[in-house]
Order: sequence, then structure tokens, then C-alpha cells
Amino acid sequence: MRNRVKIAGACCGLIAGFSSAATVQTGQTFTYKPTPAGGSEMVWYLVDWGDGTVTPTWHGLAYCSPEMSKVWNRPGTFKIQPQAITVSGRRIPLTGSPITVSGSVMKESVPLPAKSSGAPQATDESRQPQSYTIHFDRIEAVDRLELAKENGAAFPDNFCVEVSTDGGKVWNDIPAAVYRHFPDPGNKKVCIPLHGLSASDLRVTSYSPPKNVSGKYELRMKDPVAFGGGKLFCMDADPMAEADWNNMWLTYGSAANEVLHNFDPWWPTTRPDEGGLLGIGSTIWSHWNAMKGSWLNDPASRKYYEECVNSYPQDERGLMGVAPGTFYHLDHSKHPVATALFVSGVSQWYLMNRDPAFLQTKDAKTGVVLIEKVRKAMKFLLEDMDGKTGLLTNHDPKSDGTVKGFGSNYWDAWRFGYRSAYDATEFYISLYWMAQLETALGNADKAAEYMALRPLVKQRFNEVFWNEETGRFIGCEGKDGSRHDYGFTFVNLQAVAAGLATPEHAEKILQWLDGERIVKGDTSTGADIYFWKVSPRCNTLAAEAIKPSFWDDWNTEVGPGATGEYERQVQNGGHIFYVSHYDLMSRLRVKGTDAAMKRMDVILGEFHKDQLHRKPSNKFGITHVEGILCEFPESGLVPLFMLTGIMGIEPEAAGLRIEPSLPTAWKYAAVTEYWYAGHKYSIRAERGLQQPEVNGTSIKVPAEGRWLLKPGGDVIKW
Repeated sequence: MRNRVKIAGACCGLIAGFSSAATVQTGQTFTYKPTPAGGSEMVWYLVDWGDGTVTPTWHGLAYCSPEMSKVWNRPGTFKIQPQAITVSGRRIPLTGSPITVSGSVMKESVPLPAKSSGAPQATDESRQPQSYTIHFDRIEAVDRLELAKENGAAFPDNFCVEVSTDGGKVWNDIPAAVYRHFPDPGNKKVCIPLHGLSASDLRVTSYSPPKNVSGKYELRMKDPVAFGGGKLFCMDADPMAEADWNNMWLTYGSAANEVLHNFDPWWPTTRPDEGGLLGIGSTIWSHWNAMKGSWLNDPASRKYYEECVNSYPQDERGLMGVAPGTFYHLDHSKHPVATALFVSGVSQWYLMNRDPAFLQTKDAKTGVVLIEKVRKAMKFLLEDMDGKTGLLTNHDPKSDGTVKGFGSNYWDAWRFGYRSAYDATEFYISLYWMAQLETALGNADKAAEYMALRPLVKQRFNEVFWNEETGRFIGCEGKDGSRHDYGFTFVNLQAVAAGLATPEHAEKILQWLDGERIVKGDTSTGADIYFWKVSPRCNTLAAEAIKPSFWDDWNTEVGPGATGEYERQVQNGGHIFYVSHYDLMSRLRVKGTDAAMKRMDVILGEFHKDQLHRKPSNKFGITHVEGILCEFPESGLVPLFMLTGIMGIEPEAAGLRIEPSLPTAWKYAAVTEYWYAGHKYSIRAERGLQQPEVNGTSIKVPAEGRWLLKPGGDVIKW
């Protein structure tokens, strides 16, 4: 692994500028943060590294700036000179910084072999798009694209980079690689980061080409040059599907090639620049954040868990707030389920990173260490919410599970409260994670208590929440005895994926979703349940179908012609993409991997069309219809199925469990960079292998069986 050197630009608050003594070695990954331009206009930064190369960034708000990486291959003293370019075309010079690079000259990177389509033809049309296309003989993972000006030609002041994974039949924009008002780089190379983007072809397109010396419009540059890296996910599958799977993670997992308004993958963007993001800093997302980020060497995820997660308030009983400084979601209602999510998230993060200091982090306001907050949170679930009886109950009088109550979980447009199947599922999951955490800390007796409670929770869940008439779980039982069943697909699929549903109940749920069984009276039945293709409708019975409605109209109304009418609102007949993760895991659990892959193939096919950059509006102009982009970082759970499902990787007290479930047609599946217990591993599951093979941090395990990677690096049968 290369050493990393992190130095801030002047006035960034990290280091007050450079000194001439600041040095870095050739071959080291150097991390640089330009001085923020200031203000709230959208900008992108262009950094001249002083060695004949310049690097542009994606767009963001001017009061922030991104971290950029650079590796020098030759020694010398260089002047780093950044500037910011606004969306209106202003160029803002920023303070430059010298850097001394020591060490020996290193070999230059070898470009990927590619064929160029050649230069476009000059035209009198100023708005006729012109492109340079490069084609690879096979799908490649591309780390960066280099562009250079041809002598005598004008460099385009606007262009974008587009990608294809099918030989040029379908093209998609790369959101982070769209530039306006690009300064003339002179004889310098323009190095555009692509972060391992999978591509069969890349295209540099200008939609308003520059004028040539003859007054015609012509995009003319040297042939683009691509440099490769490694694919994150490798599988014995169709190369295009493998590419799309990797790119789905880049879009919705790491969000490395998305536009991020704060230059930070933990801050959502707003229209028209909406894209994927890595996480959101709220307790409601704390477990999803751990699922997505705990296996990455990602500074934003690490900052969230090691600096922010212990800033959430906790009352004297153990109830967790939803965000720093507040117990109320959007100033509306409390979310007791965030307490269970907090337990699961902290536990999974620790089990992945194995850093004892993490659990001893102190709350800056109260001084309480993190492990005590986690234990107090579990006590709240067991005692104040009656979890020890096997049936979680929310006693908040404002969230009583009736048609007059307030919502109390992520699905905030519904009045979940009192006895909620959604909350009960998260409680069941948190018992597992807390037991694993306590086992890892040497508290086997306490861990056994949590594991012993899970069968009772499962029994009570199926007794209380099963609706025999519809053959699925209800969403909620109110304090007044009311039972609310709107065909909540997200409730049912997560319960099946978690192992809460009995085999008979799980089978009936999938029959309903697949249209093999019609529920009388539902608004959506049969194939229409998957109207949105990439995931099922969130509910199959319209919120307005029952009066009075269980819908919480605090932010939108339902009913004929209303803004939240069925199919016009993300929580009422719309969909949220993350549910497909639990759909895939459910099918794997009940029907096997091949059945799950049929669903994944549909998702990959839809992603191939437009990378799911979908934000349709209803007739009122409201864009909360499909929940994929912007404030939905949990979309990244879907490509994570490669790890959670196909490779069966999950931390537990004894180590990292690897329990592959390869599709019948696959010979192998692999992840090339997986961080566990402070070490970077590549892990591969392979058919025909009889015993694990360990070569340093490169690990191969048989595709059949259950294996354990210990924190020290040994692999054993488990």
C-alpha cells in the first residue's frame, strides 16, 4: 500500500499554507485540498501541479473544496497553483503552494491499449456536437483520462466525458466530468480522474466546439489517453454486466464520479445536479452507513463514525436522537427505531475495524463513552420499549399507531407507531449485532441473553404482524387495536431477509410480490407491483383507499388529484431503490442465488440504460416519485449485494465470515479491495478450490462452505 501524505492548501484550516520544507516522496499518494474560493456559487477547481499536468475537479459550492490526490514520478520542486471556475465563467486565482518532491525517478504509467475514432470534421454549425472516441478491446477499469491540446488548435472551453459499456450502443454522462468555461491548458496535459470507471468506450464530447483558424467549428485535440486501474468487483459473468455492477457501486456506493455540492460524499446535491452519495449523518442512517462504509478506507465514513456518531443526544432512558442536537426528525416526530439502528451501526463498524479506542470515544457534551451509550440504548429497547417480552412497543403517546398518530421511522409519511413491524425488524437485527459486539468484548453471558431472545422476537413477530387474509405482514398495530396493511413491500422484504418470517410466510410473501398470488382489493397486483422495474412499489394498496387514512399528511396530501396521490409520491405507490437489497437477500434466502440473480439482472438492465439518474416529477412538479438519487445514499445497498449476498461477507465476533452463494453459472466472484481490521485484502470465492489459499493479504476460499478470516489474517473453516 502506498503511503499517504496529506497537506492542506493555504487558509484551509488544516495547515496555514505550505513552507519550502514541505516534501513528499516520489510514488507517494499526496492529498491536497485547495483553498476554498468562498461564496455560495457553484464552482469547480483546476489545479496546476507544476509538472506539466493539470487536474479538474467536479462541481461543488464555492465555500468548500475537494481533497485531490497526486503521485509524482520524478523529484523536483514544484509550484502547485489552483484556481476556481464558477458556473458563470469567472476565474478565481487561489494561493499557490510550493512542494518539494524527493526520491528517484519512477517509470511512467503505461496507457491502456485503445483505438481512437480520429478527429471530427470542421463545420459551420456552432451547436453540432463533436466527439473523440476511444475504444478498448475489452472492458477496462479506467482511473484517469488524459487530454492534450493539438498545436495550432483551440482547446474546447466546454466538454464532457461519456462512457459506454456495450461498445458504443448506449452512452451515459459521467456527472463529475462535465466542464464549462475550461481555461486553455496550453501545452499541459489535462488529467481527468475517473476512479476505476468500467468502460468499453470513452467519448470526449463538446456540444459547442471552438472555432479554428478558418472560422469553422472544430473539436481538435490529440487522441485521448486512458490509464487503467483495477475493477473492484470481479465475477465470472457477462463483461457488460460486470461493468455495470461496478459502475453502479461508483454511482451509488462510493459516489466517486458524482457531483457533490459540498465536495463531500456525505452531502446530497440538489436539482439539477442530483446524484448518488455515500452517506447521510443521521442516526436513522447509522446502520446503512456502516454497511456501506465500514469496509472502505474512506475518510468521510471514518470521520462520521470516529468523530460524529457519538455526538448524537441520548436521554436518561437511552433513547437516541435522530441527529446532533435533536430528538425530532425534521422537527416533527421522534424515531425510537433510530436507537436500534445506532446499536447495529456502531457494533458493525467496530467488528469491521477492531479499534478499541473507537468504543472509548467520549461524547463531547456529556463525557459518556460510546460503548456505554450503546449498552444504554439496548437497555432502552429491552425495558422502556418492552423488547424483553419479544414484542417491541413504542409508548410515545404521539406515535400510537393510529390514524391520528405521528410517524416514527424512516418511512415518515406513514403513521408507524406503537407496535411497528418495521421497528420490530430493526430490533431483531440489533440483538444480533449487540450479541456479536459483546462476544468480541469478552462478555459471553450478556451476548447469550441477546441471542436467546431472538427466537421469542421471531415468534411474536409472526403471531402479531401476520395477516392471514392477505398473506403478508401488516405494517403496524395501533394502540387502539387497529391493524394497518397497505401491502408494505419494504416491511415484508426486510423481515424475510432478516430471517424473521417463517418459511411458509416467506414463501407466501414472494408469491404475492411475483404476481403468483393476487391480494383482493389491492391497488397494484401482478406485474404492476414492479412497475418501476428496479424495485417494487413501496405499497400495493393506495394510502387513499381506506378512510380515515393511515397516511401522515404533515408534508403532503393523498387522494384523487392531490400531490401524494398513488403513484405520484415516493411513499405511496412510488419506490425507494434500497428496498431491492432486501428483495435480493430475501430471494437468495428463500429461493436461492439464481432466483435472486434474475431480479438483479433486471436491475442491471435498467441501470445500463441511464445509470438510474432518474428524478421524474409528478404533474405538480414534485420530484419525490422515485427514491434513487440525492438524499437516498441507501441506494448503494443494491450493488453491495455482491458482498452481502454473492460472497456472503459479514463481520462477527470471531472474525470476518465468508459464506459464498455463487450463481450456478459462475466459477468465481471477488472483491479486490476490502478493508478489515486495519488491513486491505483481496478476497475471491472460487469453484473447484479445495482449501483456502492465503498469499499475504490475497485470499481465495472455496465457493462451497463457510470460512472465517481472523483479525490476524488467518483463514479457517467455520
